[in-house]
Amino acid sequence: MPDYEVMPSEEEGDERRKRHKKKKMGLTVERYGGRLLYMWFGMRFMTLMRLFWRGRFSFTLNCLPDTLALFLFVPWNTPLTWISEALYKKKAESLPLNKPPIFVVGHWRSGTTLMHDLFSVDPNLAFPTTFECFVPHHFLLTEGTLDHLAKGLLPKRRPQDDVPVGFERPQEEEFAMLMLGQGSPLITMAWPRLGPADNDFVDFDGVPEAEVKRWADAYMWFYRRLMLKHGKTLVMKTPPNTARIKLLTKLFPDARWVHISRSPLKVFPSTVKLWRALYSAQGLHNPPRCDEWLDDYVLELMERVTTVYERDKHLIPSENLYEIRYEDLVKNPIDSMRAIYEKLRIENFDEAEGPMRAFLADRSDHKVSSYKMPKDLTKRIADRLKPFIDAHGYREAVDAALAEPDTNQATQEKVPENAVS
Repeated sequence: MPDYEVMPSEEEGDERRKRHKKKKMGLTVERYGGRLLYMWFGMRFMTLMRLFWRGRFSFTLNCLPDTLALFLFVPWNTPLTWISEALYKKKAESLPLNKPPIFVVGHWRSGTTLMHDLFSVDPNLAFPTTFECFVPHHFLLTEGTLDHLAKGLLPKRRPQDDVPVGFERPQEEEFAMLMLGQGSPLITMAWPRLGPADNDFVDFDGVPEAEVKRWADAYMWFYRRLMLKHGKTLVMKTPPNTARIKLLTKLFPDARWVHISRSPLKVFPSTVKLWRALYSAQGLHNPPRCDEWLDDYVLELMERVTTVYERDKHLIPSENLYEIRYEDLVKNPIDSMRAIYEKLRIENFDEAEGPMRAFLADRSDHKVSSYKMPKDLTKRIADRLKPFIDAHGYREAVDAALAEPDTNQATQEKVPENAVS
């Protein structure tokens, strides 16, 4: 166990973020941040069975009711897939892919959600929805029906922050890859007590070529069906894609990229909180008992993602890449988005500006957590991420943090006006 605490105590923060304990069948289920619907509902039956086998069926009794509930829906995914493919496969596979996507990349908690949300209100662009990513096999058939029937099962806010949740909202396609049975570090959410899994799928270093091809084929399978559904330029956002430039530039040589960075001293504690919440909410055993390895895991993954990005970003044509810092984006979101549109040759910003301003006004009271980390942890981050810190202009902020007195306090700060995390 680490000898420091980077998370707020249970007495701090609003009531929704405290650890919830729900009695089920006389057993306690701990859900840090609140309850969240199992995402495993989106898997086909054999994929779910492989997931169970991977964890050697190490369910805890308190998770059995939710786990057994999976069997009420998961078996339907296969026949629904057959029907959907019978209706749409030929159209999807023959669809000309003449509208290259826009990739929003950056480490988890760097502001990629804000960037994705801003793009999502542009009426000329499209994005994968939460329903499409959680039920990728047959969304062409069932979106508009099943999502309306199940919307009451979702919380209003994400367990790790105050961002709204909804089946129609933008989502990371990484969840779709997980539902399709492909490798992803998100698989750790299923069995957190067993430690990190599938980290090599962050950048495919060490992954056999045949598995990389299967992953790429599944990605294109999903992408084609998204294009059939939306018919517009897609804005794809998932943090692991930050380290997948080598593969994705082969699949989409004309794609445009927006990379957003944020001070690692902000990203680290926020990412720890993210995984703690998701491991608790999605784990098939509970509580997740991840504290022994979580801090090291987050730091190692931060170093890996940022290093691979700096190594491979030259593969993106310079005119197709825009790099921005979160700190600069939130100072003036509209001017920042205008500059992105101009550099990347995205048309009709005048049609997007009004909806962007409305979105920002609606989220102006959003708050994010700010944490004071112990000095030894700050120094570890500064040492491990030195190239990233220097390359993206965070040296002054890091040095200032190293000069501050040691503390474990956590506070709440209001987001700058017209900004969200």
